[in-house]
Amino acid sequence: MQDALEKLDNLFVGLKFKDAVYTEKNNTCTVNFLYNPDHFKPTDENKSNILKNLTDLIGNMVNYSITFTCCPLDKRAIANYTYTTIINNFPAISRNFAFDDISVDIDKLNVILHLKLAESVYEYASGLNREKLIAEKLKESFLADFTVIFEKKSELQQNKSYIKDNIELNYSIKQAQDKTIYTLTEITNIIGKNDYAVASDFAQFKTPVENVVICGDVVNISRAQYKKTTTRNGVQTEIEHTYYKFTLRLNDKYLHSVIFPKQADEAKGDLITEGMKVCCLGSFRLRNDRLGFTASSIARCEYKREDIKSSFKQVNENYHTVFPKPYVDYEQAGLFDDEEKHFPGTYVVFDLETTGLESTRDEIIEIGACKVENGRITEIFSTFVNPKKHISKEITDLTGINDDMVKDAPTINYVLPDFYKFCYGASLVAHNIAFDISFIYSAAKKLSYNFDNQLIDTLEMSRNKLPGLKNYKLGTVVERLNIVLDHAHRAVNDATATAKVFIKLM
Repeated sequence: MQDALEKLDNLFVGLKFKDAVYTEKNNTCTVNFLYNPDHFKPTDENKSNILKNLTDLIGNMVNYSITFTCCPLDKRAIANYTYTTIINNFPAISRNFAFDDISVDIDKLNVILHLKLAESVYEYASGLNREKLIAEKLKESFLADFTVIFEKKSELQQNKSYIKDNIELNYSIKQAQDKTIYTLTEITNIIGKNDYAVASDFAQFKTPVENVVICGDVVNISRAQYKKTTTRNGVQTEIEHTYYKFTLRLNDKYLHSVIFPKQADEAKGDLITEGMKVCCLGSFRLRNDRLGFTASSIARCEYKREDIKSSFKQVNENYHTVFPKPYVDYEQAGLFDDEEKHFPGTYVVFDLETTGLESTRDEIIEIGACKVENGRITEIFSTFVNPKKHISKEITDLTGINDDMVKDAPTINYVLPDFYKFCYGASLVAHNIAFDISFIYSAAKKLSYNFDNQLIDTLEMSRNKLPGLKNYKLGTVVERLNIVLDHAHRAVNDATATAKVFIKLM
């Protein structure tokens, strides 16, 4: 297939295969091409010739549809994509690398890139011939030949501080904010286990969210059965299981809920009665375009409403230190890949690298995040963070990040305001989110930022939707879903892979 498409590229100057999507419903393969308007025109004649060549080279087992995307050699677009490519794929080069360190020259279908690097990075990158790798990476996405030339930054450029004094960051106006929570007492577990002392008002949730605690009064409850087929040693067995449907009421709001207990706990659901006050740990999910709640545990309890008024800093008007970049994904889709997913809501999928495992005493050294809108990754947020403490050899061995790489990076008090703005109004997503969010909460408390975003854990999503894996580490999950994860344990790469996991599992 790939050989045939490369032959097709060579038949037309200025044309390049981008990807292809197969739609089973009408047996149609939509083949998408990039073209340079200076060298190729998507005329009816050229389209007819491409269709004929597709049939001759690949066959006529499907119907073909063709789309063209104009891809002029625009200097700004090339510079943007070069910056994103280096940040995402060449972390060792990205230290102290800024957008202004890129200059672009274009001569017909030839692009010459000059990249300014710090002296230590220059010696490393040149010694390993990284110019060629970067050029090959860029050539995959543009209709041109690339030449990459490394240049040393001047001493003045190398000593330039990336941290600027900013009154707004240090003296942001605070605002009083009302927040409603429910404190839980007298908890008696019925199905599963509840370790939480605080619940949220379920009426605030409008989009799918994983792992939240809610409470309310049981209005009605009914027992039902479903059949599940299992295969063992080649023999299929159909087993009947019990589940419970119930409705919660809180402040004259109602929520339809369901719980699927383990076989050993199925009879315990009969202990739940109408009028009982309960708390539930679970997830909000769409079922038939309606948001419902699936509980993983339920406990009897008493709950008490508390209205809290706290002062928090407002969201920044502008980014000041870390500027998000547009996300461009030029991975070529296979002919029979799933169609793109679209779902409502804004999500920020993030990952951290830290100096250790304890949020109360360890520090963040890197933040990587992707914004997902309408089921697509649209922006990335990536930065090193100076922890103002030594990074141990164990952490350097795991992440590849050392003291020298973060010494000129901004400290968390400059990074967090921009990350807060990037996340504002979005649900937060991470793989084993309890670990990462604990560091964000710890830093936010010190700086008076209120990260009250809804939380989603792709670890729990994976356990629910991908049963039978040997473990649910990110590397295992991405392998199961055929997602590429390069440079694992670097924040932006892990965040991008997690975002793709999240989109596939939604």
